[in-house]
Amino acid sequence: MLCMSGAAPGAGAGSPGSLLLLLWLSIRLCSASSGRLPWAEHYGTKSRYEGLSVEPLPGTSRLAPANCTALQLNALVRHGTRYPTRKNVPRMREVHQLIKEQGDPGNSLVQALADWHMWYNERMDGNLHPLGTAEMVRLAKRLAAQFPTLFTARCYRESRLKFVTSSKHRCVNSTRSFIQGVESHLSLRDQAGGQWEVNDRLLRFFDHCQKFINRVENNNTALHQVELFKRGPEMERVMRNMGKKLGISPEALTTNMVEATFYLCTYEFILKGIVSPWCDVFEKEDVEVLEYLGDLKQYWKRSYGYKINGLSSYKLFQDLFHYMDQTIEESERNQSISHTAVIRFGHAETLLPVLTLMGYFKDKYPLQANNFEAQRGRKFRSGWISPFAANLVLVLYRCNEARGLGEKYKLQLFLNEKPLPFAHSGNLVTDYEEVKYSYEHLTESLKFNNVYLDPSSVISLARAVYRTCGLEWITVLPMLVCDDHRYFHFILFLFLLLLFLIYY
Repeated sequence: MLCMSGAAPGAGAGSPGSLLLLLWLSIRLCSASSGRLPWAEHYGTKSRYEGLSVEPLPGTSRLAPANCTALQLNALVRHGTRYPTRKNVPRMREVHQLIKEQGDPGNSLVQALADWHMWYNERMDGNLHPLGTAEMVRLAKRLAAQFPTLFTARCYRESRLKFVTSSKHRCVNSTRSFIQGVESHLSLRDQAGGQWEVNDRLLRFFDHCQKFINRVENNNTALHQVELFKRGPEMERVMRNMGKKLGISPEALTTNMVEATFYLCTYEFILKGIVSPWCDVFEKEDVEVLEYLGDLKQYWKRSYGYKINGLSSYKLFQDLFHYMDQTIEESERNQSISHTAVIRFGHAETLLPVLTLMGYFKDKYPLQANNFEAQRGRKFRSGWISPFAANLVLVLYRCNEARGLGEKYKLQLFLNEKPLPFAHSGNLVTDYEEVKYSYEHLTESLKFNNVYLDPSSVISLARAVYRTCGLEWITVLPMLVCDDHRYFHFILFLFLLLLFLIYY
């Protein structure tokens, strides 16, 4: 019961300030347990996964297609709930100190905040929280229970369950926790703890795509819309309201301080399950503005703001289909399936570009600094798409009564354990070849400077060259998409192609 939770760590039990804080927390905790949450649906990418319903949407079902058997599960999983990262802790400390020094001492909210114990520190640096560990264990158990033929003790012992992770500790620990969940579900004892592969080029592709780094990550103007919104009327109103509640001049506040205050409200709730006095600094309208600010950042840095954001995930997108193609080939040869499940662990920055590349959650108009009101009903809500422990799951089936090879293999898609209709058709289950065809533009087009260079003859010749040489021609595309020396490499590519045609 939330009402039974104790005071904040480090609070002295005997001081008047501590008693005031304890009284404040008791009132707020009981408010939370009675159903009043601190606007948790507006926490953006710091949202709790458990706050999302995992029940299927109306008119959808998790059931497998009739007369079909699951062959393989491919998943992309965001790490579980974590502590604040190193860069945010100093900002939290800064706003806490400002309130203690400049806040109205006669204000009960200021007194409660001043007596609040600052327990976050830089050593936490985004480490996986015990709640994140539990999320991964439960997710593993649910997936294993839903697809029992793919998650078997034999598959596990034969290493047919493949785990790949980002090198970040929160991802590695999420992988470890997920494996523990699988072992627990299968009642496996005295296991070595499972094996996983670290692959940052696959799961932190944004650190390795030079064009993304140059055009977005290191470009001071890339988040121009975000900076405009920070100086816009909506954020000015939030800062005025915050200053008024605390008895602090709005001029003493910065947008970083406002965001840090919002993070304190957020983390106190998601990590400790309490509605802290930090949440009382804001009204619901303020929180909606801060959610939009976070969504603007994700939109322009990880999603539809720039084409390279989605294209940078190209290699990961291809990896999903590589394993499914391999599985179909093995199935057609009546061979044992090499990998019944391939689970990848990354970040919100990993998942959002992939969903962007696939065409999901795209609004009619782009998110901008001047259309906050118009975007209240937007599709792109990062907290709904990629909360902590978010997951994208693709399940490949083999169907027994298919009339041809095209209908023999089907695909089903889930986002956060809810069936997700395919972007090209709206269907919940689709022929595998139809899905591949719908994304053919990703394998048949070379994009440079937002212009398509799509000479079909060059593509056809390139495919022939690379296949003749025993290589996957598609491996050249990530280089052409991500390399910022694109013109040089493209010309070099055509030159080598010409030499091959002349001398082969």
